[in-house]
Amino acid sequence: GGSYKESALLNTICQLIFHSLPAYMMDSMAYLMGKKPVMVRVVEKMHKAQKAIEYFATNEWKWSNDNVEKLNKELTEVDRRTFNFDLSDLNWPDFIAVYVKGTRQFVFKEDLSTLDEARKHTDKMFWVEKCLQIVLFIVFGKLFAWLFC
Repeated sequence: GGSYKESALLNTICQLIFHSLPAYMMDSMAYLMGKKPVMVRVVEKMHKAQKAIEYFATNEWKWSNDNVEKLNKELTEVDRRTFNFDLSDLNWPDFIAVYVKGTRQFVFKEDLSTLDEARKHTDKMFWVEKCLQIVLFIVFGKLFAWLFC
């Protein structure tokens, strides 16, 4: 489902089975019940975000900050205040929260006023997806048992 696979083909198959197929099924059910279908759009946004970070998430990266540490030791106190690049003082949870909001606003062009509503909707859709995956697993299991047992 939500993790990268070593094989691009396997990754695509998993996206279809665990993301796109349930989204189309949910949207079909929503349409038949007279509600607005939204899951396909949500999955497409998710795949867009996943594609944007795929290269960085599927490769190994080795970083060295030896030069930064050396430079930091050589700075005067005035330079340290002027060119503050000491990340030990950075509040990472706050930074990530601002980063995510910025991504939502500027990359996905979404209004921040709907953030709480979007969180609730995402939580709800997470459980809807899990329930649908269980149903599909049971259906495919019964189909497999019927065909091969």
